[in-house]
Amino acid sequence: MIDRNADSTCRCGKPARDAAYFCDDCARSLSVALGEIPWLDEELDITVTRQKGVDYRTKGGTRASERPSPVVWSASEARGHLRGVLVSWVRFCADEQVRNSSPHQGVPEDSLPAISRWLLWRVDGLSLLDIGPEAVDEITSAVAHCHRLIDRPSERQYLGQCQECDEEGRLYCRPGGAMARCNVCGSVVNAEEVRTRMLTELDDRLCTAGEIAHLSTYLGLKASRDQVRKHVEYLARKGRIARQASFSTQATYRFGEVYQHLIGHDYRKAS
Repeated sequence: MIDRNADSTCRCGKPARDAAYFCDDCARSLSVALGEIPWLDEELDITVTRQKGVDYRTKGGTRASERPSPVVWSASEARGHLRGVLVSWVRFCADEQVRNSSPHQGVPEDSLPAISRWLLWRVDGLSLLDIGPEAVDEITSAVAHCHRLIDRPSERQYLGQCQECDEEGRLYCRPGGAMARCNVCGSVVNAEEVRTRMLTELDDRLCTAGEIAHLSTYLGLKASRDQVRKHVEYLARKGRIARQASFSTQATYRFGEVYQHLIGHDYRKAS
């Protein structure tokens, strides 16, 4: 039996419920981080092999005449660190038989997408353990570090899971493009319809400035996350968007209201 008060406090200072050791916001952050890993895995691979152009004349320590290494070691090390963190939590969950409702009880395949999906089933179980907040901190920190290495306007925009194939394919299109293609089955769908559906689902969701910045980059905004976050904070200071009541200690706003301001600010055309 879990010896835990019904009204407890998460490490972040927010209230936790149902005998949990971390709050709903931290559980959501962990789930989002794990859900992004299949996309991050592909983006890191592109970054590691230098398939994204980098102007080395702007990077200190490397002369323009020097030929750069064919591998971006910082991205490779970040992916290795992320994998090590995830594997350690897979071993913990398997050894401790962390509560879950997954249809697959064996250990996952040795790939970042498979490992992240396996751990997603165990977020609720980890919340009931006193070591759970460490999983939140370690995994979200490792994912955030990977984001910092690849956080630039992408040549491809991720638009969610493909509904046409059975192989868990992912839909991609060029930023602002009209059509999206599945990376597995090759199905082509109307990208604007997918974006519209995503926007409808997100319309009433309460998000922090950072969460809005993260989500908006999937929906046609070409500005960096940092630019979007700063503009959301500017809108709040000017009273142009309303702060919404929530359990979060950070200011939260209705996503649909803020997104309309962002596209009105011409962020679709930002470089």
